[in-house]
Amino acid sequence: MHPFTTIAVLVLGCFAVLGNCAPSLNSKRTNAVCRVEERLLRQMRHKVHVLSRDAQRQDEDTDTRLVGKELFRGLEESGSCYVLREVIDFYLITVLNSAELQTKYPHLDEVKEFLTVLMKRHMSDCETEEKTKANEKIDGLKQKVDQLGEASKAKVVGELFILLQEIGSRCSTVER
Repeated sequence: MHPFTTIAVLVLGCFAVLGNCAPSLNSKRTNAVCRVEERLLRQMRHKVHVLSRDAQRQDEDTDTRLVGKELFRGLEESGSCYVLREVIDFYLITVLNSAELQTKYPHLDEVKEFLTVLMKRHMSDCETEEKTKANEKIDGLKQKVDQLGEASKAKVVGELFILLQEIGSRCSTVER
């Protein structure tokens, strides 16, 4: 190999390494607390969509929305991250733990595992100075779930895709 070519390859290699070590200029969000790689969301998007679509067929209450713009209105990024984490935690513990749902929706276990990992690895540091306001939003969601009673299961599963979209829009980072 020609000495100039060797040097050029080494220089280009150094730039490539430096480029990969530098913060991504393409990241959608600047929130250092709530960072989820778009690749992770993409992996589950289809399964969550299919699961949600199946549940929406059984959801007769089309007027009630659990996860939507109102849930995040007036919150800063850290507040939104905190709300997302708390909603996921509530869903996992309270709603998605039903044995009936496990048999009804074949991909639910995989989606629950994904949400658990997502919450623990990528959202565990989500805290906010707006805790009072954020907790009011979460309490409102919990009240709606209680009011829906048994119908809340179909509503929650039906809105998992919306939840995933909110995570994507509020927490995802684009990889280079």
